[in-house]
Amino acid sequence: MIKHFRPAPWAAFAATFATAALLVGTPLGSSAAAQDAVPQKLELDQSGGTDADPVVVVTLGSLNKMMGDVNYLGSAMGQPQIGGTFGMVVGMMAQGIDMNRPIGMVMPLYDGMPAPIALLPTADVKSVLRRMEAQVGPFEEDSDGTMVVALGPNMAYVKQVGEWAALAPAKELLALAPTDPSEYFLGMGNKYFLAARLKMQKVPAESRAQLVESLRQGFENAMAQQGDNAQGREAAEGTINQLAQLIEETDQLDFGINIDRDNGRVIIDTLFKAVPGTDLANIYSEQKVLPSKFASVVRADAAAYFHTCASVPPTAVEQTKEQLQSNFETIKSALENEDNLTDAQRADLEELFNRLSDIGVRTLEEGRTDIGGVLLADGTQGRFAMGAFVVDGGEVAQLAKDVAEKVKDTGDAPKFFFDESVYNGVTMHRVIGDLKADQDEARKIFGDQVTLHIGTGAKHVYVAVGQGSLDLMKQLIDAPIESTVDPNRPASQFRLQMMPILEYAQSIEANRTIGAMVSALAEANRVGELTVEGRLVANGGRSQIAIGEGLLKAIGSAIAANQPQPQGGF
Repeated sequence: MIKHFRPAPWAAFAATFATAALLVGTPLGSSAAAQDAVPQKLELDQSGGTDADPVVVVTLGSLNKMMGDVNYLGSAMGQPQIGGTFGMVVGMMAQGIDMNRPIGMVMPLYDGMPAPIALLPTADVKSVLRRMEAQVGPFEEDSDGTMVVALGPNMAYVKQVGEWAALAPAKELLALAPTDPSEYFLGMGNKYFLAARLKMQKVPAESRAQLVESLRQGFENAMAQQGDNAQGREAAEGTINQLAQLIEETDQLDFGINIDRDNGRVIIDTLFKAVPGTDLANIYSEQKVLPSKFASVVRADAAAYFHTCASVPPTAVEQTKEQLQSNFETIKSALENEDNLTDAQRADLEELFNRLSDIGVRTLEEGRTDIGGVLLADGTQGRFAMGAFVVDGGEVAQLAKDVAEKVKDTGDAPKFFFDESVYNGVTMHRVIGDLKADQDEARKIFGDQVTLHIGTGAKHVYVAVGQGSLDLMKQLIDAPIESTVDPNRPASQFRLQMMPILEYAQSIEANRTIGAMVSALAEANRVGELTVEGRLVANGGRSQIAIGEGLLKAIGSAIAANQPQPQGGF
């Protein structure tokens, strides 16, 4: 019921990108500071703190690719003028630049710190600089061929390096520019509109340790301001420890945004790899996709579904225990500061969370997660059902009964009906809540009452809500566990189709924005699809978010529908 701690690639990216942001925040950006920060003479073999192999690589697609992508996006979102404006700017500024090769930036180590070097695909950078003199002023050329140009208050140093032009905030950095950066752009470049790669282990250990120490110092300062707060301290320490682990054990982090014009999608890819042999690497390497009880939620007619099924290694269980303890301390601290609760109510809520946590941990100790949910929607009806593997379904039922006993005397308590029947080995329960007269939208969806169906089996729990949802839940109960696993099945996946959801929402309460989105999807003959997939790779994980063209059109139409309408007359 509670997913184990395993950093999703995008979560790991957010945490470790902070490292790059801090490390590259050097004073090399200004001309005066650059001269102070970088020695006038570069000795590559002297300090041992310089390495031409980049820590960070960032690429933009070629100018031709970017113009095509921007044109496509502008048209898809009903804003074609964006593409025209972008193309005009490129036409003015890009003369002399190869329109078919990507633009990039590498950050090799210089004096122990990543230093930025931009790379332009041009064989004649002097002609490019001459055409830009009206914008940036004339350039000067040193005897060694290095050119200097003012970019506002800063100075940029430029040199032709093979078929590329290298630009850096300090002259000495140009010695680290690659003659041909293509090897660093592999898997990036024209494959993406924008891509970035971080090689965390190339960041010096001292710098990583400094970042961790900075995080801990910030934590200590925050704790000093809060005074004596043991629960908050323990929770924050757990978070800091996890961030420190990400910083120390991350090997590689990739991020890319691509405009897939052929298939009408915007793609966001992330890749996270941990250092082999570390705890993070072991969590991934010991996982595998398993046969699922809930694979049937993956269906073409679903308005939305989510599904995850994979093995859980012991290392992940231990980290989950630590995370849950940290969460419990946070919740306990919040409850103690809630004035509307009595001491008895606080104690009851703490007990509830403890019992849920215990069930979650013991479920993970079974060595697997298996969860699936599906939402069906048409013009008049919406229904949702989900199921999950648990260590003991009977214990979940008892927990629900204990909660019902606690709240039975409160004024707005729902009605509980336990052990009403048994269907295919699953005990059926219901929870019914009355909807107030002023809850118009909820009453249109559910009627005068909302009914939550709950099913508890030996090792599974099911819930369903919405008119007709009991039949949908029974379909999950009847579905067998897979006999084999599709090797191409993601470890986790989510899919959303906007059209059926919007049509259902429009039937509940029509408004101009939803109507415009429905019309845009119908005209585009698209359902407005959003998908998210997570896959396991050696020592890490890969994720992909795909935003369909229909969804882009729906967003554009919603924006247009909410813009001020032009007034009549002259």
